[in-house]
Amino acid sequence: MSAERRAQFHALLSAVFFSTAGLFMGLIEAGVWAVVFWRSLFALVFTCALMLVMPNRGVTELDRAGLAAAMLSAAAMLAFIPALRLTSVANVAVIHGSLPLLTTLFARLTIKEPISLSTAGLCAMAGIGTAVIFSGSASSGVRIEGDGLALLMTTFMALMTIAFGRSQSSSLLLVALSNGFAGIAGAMLAPSLEVSAGQGAVLACFALVQMTLGLLFFAIGSRGLQPAEIALISLSEVPLSALWVWLAFSEVPATETIAGAGIILTAVLVHLAAPLKRSRNLED
Repeated sequence: MSAERRAQFHALLSAVFFSTAGLFMGLIEAGVWAVVFWRSLFALVFTCALMLVMPNRGVTELDRAGLAAAMLSAAAMLAFIPALRLTSVANVAVIHGSLPLLTTLFARLTIKEPISLSTAGLCAMAGIGTAVIFSGSASSGVRIEGDGLALLMTTFMALMTIAFGRSQSSSLLLVALSNGFAGIAGAMLAPSLEVSAGQGAVLACFALVQMTLGLLFFAIGSRGLQPAEIALISLSEVPLSALWVWLAFSEVPATETIAGAGIILTAVLVHLAAPLKRSRNLED
């Protein structure tokens, strides 16, 4: 297997691991903030173990952009877990699928990166797709709150991506910090942190599989692929997230979710395919 194929396989594997969030949430009965605390605590332990196994010269160095990225990542976690409880997994996954376009838009607004007219149009198209998803939740106040949290989570992640790109700090250090911040917030917000041994085991698996292994294989895969290609492969997380909860819990996406998904994914695929095609033409 060539180095490029291995990188593609690792990127796909990371998407599979990342897509299990809704599946694990369906197995967990603990309160939202207790889930945030225990998931973050276990993930912090696993990440620290990775830091020992994969030492990095920059592991103890933290710059301002890195601190901002860690705080934004923690904020995204605090929106992500409640969103999974308040709306469907498919809605969360599809709204999260707009991340590449949202990152491009915020890069223009915050660090003045140029944005083409076509990309601006695709951002508007993704916005229309998101509005379609929200329309399907309009009859339920709870679900529309969940959709709003999913959009807030994606916004935090877009800003985190920009901050991460400007940081020289170790990615493992930033992940450890973000889990620490989220864990502290979860402990402060949770009425009770008590969980059964069985639920604790599920939470540990949640942290290991969805966060730690997902991060590890994403980091390995991203070293051998262009940013557009890694983002494109990562989009497989969207249908996989819906697939697992459909197989496990018979959760069927709403018609508006499917329609919105088609609009958003089309916009994102067009956005990602252009630089990828240009790069391959140059290689040929």
